[in-house]
Amino acid sequence: MELKPRTLITALCILGLLLASTPVSAKVYRWVDENGEVHYSESLPPDFKDKGHDVLNERGIVTDEDLTLTPPPVEEVPEEEQLKELPRDSSGMVRPKQLYSDAEMQRRMDNFLMLRYSSEQEIEDAMNVEIKQLNYDRRLLTTTRASMEQSFKGEIREAANKQRAGQQVADKTSVEIQNLQQKLAQNHQSISLLDLREQEIRNEFQKQLDRYRFLEEQWADESPDT
Repeated sequence: MELKPRTLITALCILGLLLASTPVSAKVYRWVDENGEVHYSESLPPDFKDKGHDVLNERGIVTDEDLTLTPPPVEEVPEEEQLKELPRDSSGMVRPKQLYSDAEMQRRMDNFLMLRYSSEQEIEDAMNVEIKQLNYDRRLLTTTRASMEQSFKGEIREAANKQRAGQQVADKTSVEIQNLQQKLAQNHQSISLLDLREQEIRNEFQKQLDRYRFLEEQWADESPDT
């Protein structure tokens, strides 16, 4: 019989007291009520005589265990069966079974690629459209950065002039300088992410272009006219 963690300490204390005060020949019964609480007593309640219970001797050793109260052991899955298991996601849930084989998935992707583009130039044009949008975002960030740099230099100049004059720099100025520093750092990070995204776009479209060329050559070789 498995004990709940929250009742284990209490149950052990009660068991110790019972065993210390119980004659050698007496029995101690362990039973679980309808709320799942574990109890130890020298006799069983009338309602539990016909229900599952364990019997312990004076040393606290179970001499008569009711296996209906003991959960079955967890069956170990052989390693080869574990390898056959579907992969799990980050939450531990089993991923759904793949609908298509890798070969079938590749075939579908190839068909989609050839239906989407009718020439290599269309692939390059599609890439340039996405890069053009990135360049637009990059120009906005660059313009914003230039404005923030001017404000930052102005605040630094003002703080330096006050220090040279022996005046204390206002808290407002110090806070503004820190805010501008943070914004400039965020701006720089955003521009760097755009650069990475542009490289990803170029790589992805290059893969599509290479695959398109491969399929064109393959289908040309399989054409009955050749």
